[in-house]
Amino acid sequence: MRRLIFEFLAALLLLPMSMVSVLATQEATPESPFSDLGLPTLDITVTADAYEGIPESIEAGRYLVTVSVTEGAGEFGGGVAFIQPSGMTGDEFIAMLQELLGAPDESGVGVAAATPVDGGAATPADEGGEMGGVPPFFFESKLAGGTYAPAGESAQVVLDLTPGDWVAWGDDPGSPQAPVAFEVTGEMPTELPEPESSATHTMGEYVIEVTEGEVVSGQQVL
Repeated sequence: MRRLIFEFLAALLLLPMSMVSVLATQEATPESPFSDLGLPTLDITVTADAYEGIPESIEAGRYLVTVSVTEGAGEFGGGVAFIQPSGMTGDEFIAMLQELLGAPDESGVGVAAATPVDGGAATPADEGGEMGGVPPFFFESKLAGGTYAPAGESAQVVLDLTPGDWVAWGDDPGSPQAPVAFEVTGEMPTELPEPESSATHTMGEYVIEVTEGEVVSGQQVL
């Protein structure tokens, strides 16, 4: 039913979070591989139910984002991803998530109503039922990426935030952290620093492969 839609959507959205252009998991006292790039910074704290440190407005550009996860965020830690929804504002995107998830159940997680998504292709589901497809706007939305860290640790990612309305969220409609809408203003700079990477991952339909460099143990830049 509709809940399966969101599980599928969440699986798709996890891809840009976990295979971002530049990613480095940090130790307790890290030496950042990005410190010499001179990038503007965005520091975000992930708590059990919120994102702290995201401004209402920010200039367009390439950012060094540091995500710190509190001990109380949960045993599996937490993360944040950035989406620029197509055809709607950030507030409208958040309202859509709240409407589709419906009222919370006993576990505190929203339960979606079993009705089809407008514009989605019907797909066979449990015992011959039908469910709506992934909402069409998703395929035209911009996914900047994001990163994740275990509880009590932090991670960094370098990503591009282009002008327009954006939403920082948990990459999953059922995430306990409330999504945050913010505006990116101005114009994208024409010259952007490019970090040196350990390996290049190339992604296509049903394929992720290392096309340059090598993935080894320890901290590295992808």
